[in-house]
Amino acid sequence: MHLTNHSFLFTVGAVLAFAVHVDVAAIDLTAVGWVFMVVAVLATVLEVAARRTRTRAVPSQGLAQPVPARVPPARVTPSMAPWETREFRAVQRPVGES
Repeated sequence: MHLTNHSFLFTVGAVLAFAVHVDVAAIDLTAVGWVFMVVAVLATVLEVAARRTRTRAVPSQGLAQPVPARVPPARVTPSMAPWETREFRAVQRPVGES
């Protein structure tokens, strides 16, 4: 459940507990309203606690070496000359050729 559902459940419980004055033979609507409100409060507390533990940082457990960062590939546009990219490597010509 999400926090919106919890607030809706609490609201329904409050309406049943405080605003509805109808006699139903087998059900006490005031008690049902109080149960809804208690369940909504407990669900909200558990939801907040779960979110809190989910976002907590956990220290790493003894990695031997750091993981290297991924380098994005070179971007080449048609107007670029080969030496304007990061992929350019110098080419050596054999001696005697011009």
